[in-house]
Amino acid sequence: LDLNRYNLDIFFDTYKDFEIDNLNFIEADKIIELNLITIDNYYLLEYKDDYYYFGEKYVYNFDLNYKYLNLNRYNFDNEGKCRNFLCEFENNKLVILKDDFKDFYKYVLFPIKDYLSIKNMIEFNENNYEYIKMYGDINDDSQISFKIYYVNENQDRVIAFQNDFITNYNQDIVEKYILSVGKLDNETNTIYLDLNDESTYEFLHEGIEFLKQYAEVYISEALKRFGKRTNYAVTVGVKIENDLLALDIASSDIPKMEIAKVLEQYRHKKKYYRLKNGDLLYLNSPELEELSQIIDQYHLTTKDISDGTIKLNKNRAFSFLEDNNQFEYLQLERKESFQKLITQFDQSVHQKATLSPYYQDILRDYQKEGYQWLRTIHDCGFNGILADDMGLGKTLQVIALIELLKLKQVSIVICPSSLIYNWEDEVNKFAPDLKVKCIVGNQSIRQNIINEVQNYRLVITSYDYMRRDYQLYQQVEFGYIILDESQYIKNQKTKNAQSVKELKGLHKLALSGTPIENSLAELWSVFDFLMPQYLFNYHYFKKQYESKIVKDHDEEAIKQLRKLVSPFILRRNKKDVLLELPDKIEKTQIIPFTSKESELYFANLAQVNQELQALFQTEAVDKIQILAMLTKLRQICCEPRMIYENIDEVSSKMKACLELINSYKMNNQKVLLFSTFTKVFDLFEEEFYLNGITYFKLTGTTSKEKRKEYVDRFQNNEVDVFLISLKAGGTGLNLTQAEAVIHFDPWWNLSAQNQATDRAYRIGQHKNVQVHKLIMKDSIEEKIQKLQNKKKELADMFVENNEGNITSLSKDELMELFS
Repeated sequence: LDLNRYNLDIFFDTYKDFEIDNLNFIEADKIIELNLITIDNYYLLEYKDDYYYFGEKYVYNFDLNYKYLNLNRYNFDNEGKCRNFLCEFENNKLVILKDDFKDFYKYVLFPIKDYLSIKNMIEFNENNYEYIKMYGDINDDSQISFKIYYVNENQDRVIAFQNDFITNYNQDIVEKYILSVGKLDNETNTIYLDLNDESTYEFLHEGIEFLKQYAEVYISEALKRFGKRTNYAVTVGVKIENDLLALDIASSDIPKMEIAKVLEQYRHKKKYYRLKNGDLLYLNSPELEELSQIIDQYHLTTKDISDGTIKLNKNRAFSFLEDNNQFEYLQLERKESFQKLITQFDQSVHQKATLSPYYQDILRDYQKEGYQWLRTIHDCGFNGILADDMGLGKTLQVIALIELLKLKQVSIVICPSSLIYNWEDEVNKFAPDLKVKCIVGNQSIRQNIINEVQNYRLVITSYDYMRRDYQLYQQVEFGYIILDESQYIKNQKTKNAQSVKELKGLHKLALSGTPIENSLAELWSVFDFLMPQYLFNYHYFKKQYESKIVKDHDEEAIKQLRKLVSPFILRRNKKDVLLELPDKIEKTQIIPFTSKESELYFANLAQVNQELQALFQTEAVDKIQILAMLTKLRQICCEPRMIYENIDEVSSKMKACLELINSYKMNNQKVLLFSTFTKVFDLFEEEFYLNGITYFKLTGTTSKEKRKEYVDRFQNNEVDVFLISLKAGGTGLNLTQAEAVIHFDPWWNLSAQNQATDRAYRIGQHKNVQVHKLIMKDSIEEKIQKLQNKKKELADMFVENNEGNITSLSKDELMELFS
């Protein structure tokens, strides 16, 4: 046989059951006889002259017995450890260093000792100690020590770390692990741990838990208390310094210069930090945890801590109002400067900032409180949102603020196009001495006005104009930048939002009659205008607040966001100030023509004036003809599409009306829309369909049955809007579910107009009724409105065709009406 080539395992298994002349296959038991020889610093282990052959699993040899050759196979152990051991011998010999022999015996010889007989073998104590017990203690000198014992079933025990004791696998793990962190005293076989070494703390908090897998660990009470979650005396002083909120962090355990570095290591999940004086800090501390929470809450980094102080915008002050609920471990010290600011703001609506006798008389109580709040946030250097419900007089409160502050800088109002002249009208009505200017017209005109804005105390422009003009304002610093209907910047990516945020101003206000809570993205965008970064960047805000609140309804996120924004929002609902409200809140909305509408209107007006000149040449004034002229101009004001078929654009007045209706729809408030022109209702119906607005329509052609059905269904909140014509709905309707009345075109008979309004305001109405009159700027509508104040019967003259009344108007008065 070529034994170097042939697999003996296969050969033996294949032929053992056959009779082969002179060859026997023998399954043999054998003890390998070895001799241990000591030579200098090593041992020589050799076996006798037997020559062994190695299969894949077994060991073989041959012996000659008389005339037979025996092939002996030895299966020492199933794992093949003894076979592998013999394979390592070279020419029957194996060399082992004396320093390695203990481990060699433990890991190599001991598992196969039943198959070996070793001459001159070194004696080792027998290891039948299956249990490991470890005892830890700390003495008065803060020395930490551990002793390890091995215990057998008879409770006999030996101490660990003995040279003549052969440890087993588990015992080796325990000894080597604790030796990696401690130092062995060979005289007492005790391990001591260095308190200045980080590994000591890691061992106490993590290593002992690991060793409990192999040993019973007994820790003294003194050592149990050592290294537990460490409390450090940390105080956070809160003060107002240089118009900033300063958080001054101080600790008797941590130098101020190192607080930032300690906190950085804590936030990087480090367990320890060595101070410059050599002391080792254990970082598992509730105080450090709360400091880290402050860093997270305000989206800071440890680089924002300078010499133990964090500087924040003053508007962050309100986050530190709660006494004991916010911090469990940090000691919060509110300095006098901080407390003064909070007290001033907290009592804002109860303070009595100077109001002129004029405003004392015209402002209602809740409006005076609103003014006090506006004045307080101004005096404190804050910006905010006046979010009073629609119709509570936000415009008047702001006018009072601007007039009474007497700022050196001009202020600006940015509002929807349809409200520009309404603002101007309100200023002229309530503050005639407040020099105001509307920035309107073509670009050249607007630029000239912008160049001279410092000549005025208040200027008014629209979001549309601001998108085009914002770069022209780069050299202007406004006293106040006021956004009316601030939902116009709810989308941060739009030009509306981006342009107003480019303006520079000392103070900012946002006005909104719709609940801010409807859109968190809107809330962020408005605050980004008012106080950039107060609600952090939008990516962080969306992750930390918007997603948690919208998707998960996270109560903690809701609480935190409310705490951030509530100090800077003043919102009063009608129901909250009901006793202070008048029965009806009337508001005239002045709307400008577009350039095309203006061309159309004034072309017709020029034609009317020519006809009037001819008419006045006759002896008798034809009232019917005058009424026809008047009606045509009114129709152009309302919606030119009623008389011109080649116009596709929705009129400015209809757009403004739809904006109002949508605002009320957002607040779940019902609207009555009155007009003398039933033809305009057809156009409204098209727009309602496109805007998802539900409605009923009541005209002179509506049957009595349908009339009653529509009223009942409206009272049951089935639709958003009730379209009502003058003659059909001026009387006999109870529509108390409506909270708003819109007069799309001015009614010349004021008593009839009031009767229409009273369809909503009557017995059974428990809510305030907002009455809106839509008037086109520089039009016949504006002229008639002015004349109504002088001649209250003017409307009755035209509607009722009262000859006696109309003839009471002079030629000059009629010409003025059509001027």
